[in-house]
Amino acid sequence: MESDLRRIGDATGLHWGFVVDRVGRLLLPVWFIVASGLTLWQFAGHGFLAIDARLYREAAGQLLSGGDPWAVHPDGTAFAGPPPTLLFYLPFALLPEPVAVIAIMGAGLTAAVWAVRRLGLPAWWLCFPPLFEAVIVGNPDALILALLLARGPIAGLAAGLKVYALIPLVLARRWTAVAVALLVALASLPLLPAFLASLGSVSGVLERGTAHLSAWGTWLVVPTVLALVMLRRRGAEWLVVPALWPATQRHYAAMSLPAVRRSPIGAALMSLSLPLAPAVAVIAMAVEAWWRDRRDRLRSGRSDEDDPLVVRVDRPPAGRGLEAGDEATLLGRGRDDDADPPAVEDG
Repeated sequence: MESDLRRIGDATGLHWGFVVDRVGRLLLPVWFIVASGLTLWQFAGHGFLAIDARLYREAAGQLLSGGDPWAVHPDGTAFAGPPPTLLFYLPFALLPEPVAVIAIMGAGLTAAVWAVRRLGLPAWWLCFPPLFEAVIVGNPDALILALLLARGPIAGLAAGLKVYALIPLVLARRWTAVAVALLVALASLPLLPAFLASLGSVSGVLERGTAHLSAWGTWLVVPTVLALVMLRRRGAEWLVVPALWPATQRHYAAMSLPAVRRSPIGAALMSLSLPLAPAVAVIAMAVEAWWRDRRDRLRSGRSDEDDPLVVRVDRPPAGRGLEAGDEATLLGRGRDDDADPPAVEDG
């Protein structure tokens, strides 16, 4: 069967995988620019530009003045972040609003540019719709991406800005950064009672702000989890939040950039603000990865015994116990925070 498939490929002389990959990479920047342009036009028309920058600064100002940072505004908007997030915006609350908004927006844009350069991507990836949306509304997700890509314990500040940033840190075993995140959380403990008292209204605001993107609580959760397992060596830690975090929003998927950068179909699907789009993107990426591995095995003449979906453990010869190296192989090794982040590894 495998030899027949190889002969067909040789006879046609057409590498469909190459064609699909090249067409996708040519169309992807066009899609990004068009989608981000439409987002900019819609947000500008509805007054959504810099909305999160103003909202977060105002919440910090309410905290400094003794008010309720989580109070719902007459227009139905409200700050819905946990207490640690407020700590980062206290300095901006001391500045006039125009100056603070410019500073927040500038920080987000700078972080986005740095992240794209850090990943070695062309400039048009700044129009990746989730990242672009985060920048134009002043949401910290652009800064979170940059922090997660940074070496060392500073990456833990990302989980202080948004608690879900803890997930890629834990999955990547960056324990020093996790410890920094926990210290930030401890510093915000005095604010926890007020946050818990407002949890009902905060949950309502989050629910109204979603497009039902998450697979959590839907029939798609099982295939999404299976797809993430298949992608465990291809950046699954960057995809968990967009696909499974309850009440996820499109700009949350800015975090997925290190994983989707090598998958045009995954990047295109992750850009959509449609129900379950991130979950569908993850499943499509898993199928694409399986197909590519299968194609490579056919070309090299390897058998299905080399299938990466089959997990095997080599046992030591009879009569010999596990040695230190064997134990490390079975249990896996943690990643040093000073090493390159998982985003720059191809797995």
